[in-house]
Amino acid sequence: MNTATISKDNATQNWISELKYSTLPSIKNVAFVKDEMAFELSDGRVVYIPVKWSKKLLKASLEQRKNFKTNGTHVFWDEIDEIIGIKNILFGKQLFL
Repeated sequence: MNTATISKDNATQNWISELKYSTLPSIKNVAFVKDEMAFELSDGRVVYIPVKWSKKLLKASLEQRKNFKTNGTHVFWDEIDEIIGIKNILFGKQLFL
């Protein structure tokens, strides 16, 4: 990886980390469709990400996957100790949680 790529990646990460949650849509619901998670957002979008992005959710049973809470900015699966946030959903790559 060259220096230009590293600098670009750092600039992207800084921009995302500085983004205020109040400017982003909230998470209304989560569903599991085959090998994907579908996040229903307050702006009407449904964003799909692969379940394999979360090693914990990949290993979890369907009942464990359905057992979540959301506060609008994050989804919590307490039983398996997993958290996915709106920034991960909108801008993320594979989760490293």
